[in-house]
Amino acid sequence: MAKKINAVLGISIIVIFLVHILYEIVAYLTFYYNPAVTKIIAYTALVAVVLHILLSVYIVAFVHDKGKGMKYPALNARTLIQRITAVLMTVLVIFHMNTFMLLSMNAKTNMPAFVLVLAVQIIFYASVLLHVAVSAGNALITLGMVTSGKTRKKIDIVVWIICAILFAAASVIIVKTQVAMFLGQGGAS
Repeated sequence: MAKKINAVLGISIIVIFLVHILYEIVAYLTFYYNPAVTKIIAYTALVAVVLHILLSVYIVAFVHDKGKGMKYPALNARTLIQRITAVLMTVLVIFHMNTFMLLSMNAKTNMPAFVLVLAVQIIFYASVLLHVAVSAGNALITLGMVTSGKTRKKIDIVVWIICAILFAAASVIIVKTQVAMFLGQGGAS
C-alpha cells in the first residue's frame, strides 16, 4: 500500500513539476513573472516532495529493502540512479529556492560564484529530470497502469525525450535570461 501511495505522490509531483518548469520557461521567455504563481506551484510541489521523501525513506528502511541496502546493485541501476538523484535533489532544493538571491548577490562582484550558482542550478535541473526519467515508468508499473515490458520501454523513451527537451530548454532559456538580467545584454563588463 505504501508503494502505491508513493507512486501516486510521484506522478502528482511530476505533473506539478511540469507545470512549474513550463511556467518558468514561459516566464523567462516572455519576461512576465508572477511570484505568486511561482510560489503556489513551488510550495505545492515542495509539500508533495516532502511527503514523497518521507514515504520513500519508510519504504527503503522498512518495506522494500528492510534497511539492508540493495542486494543486486548491478541489476538495479535505475534504483541506484533514483536514490542518488533523490539525495542530490534534496541537498540542492534549498539552493534552488534561493537561486535568484544568490545570483543577485554575486552578479558583477564575484564572477566565479555567479558562474557556480548557474552551474549548480543546471545540476539541479539534471538531477530532477533524471529522477523523473527513471521513476515515471516505475510508478506506472506500481499502479498497475503498465503491465508489459514493451509498453514500459515505449513510455521510458517518451519520458526520456521529454526530460531531455525540458533539461535543454530550462538550462538554456532560464540561464541565458538570468545572465542577461544580472549582467546585462552584453555580458560581464
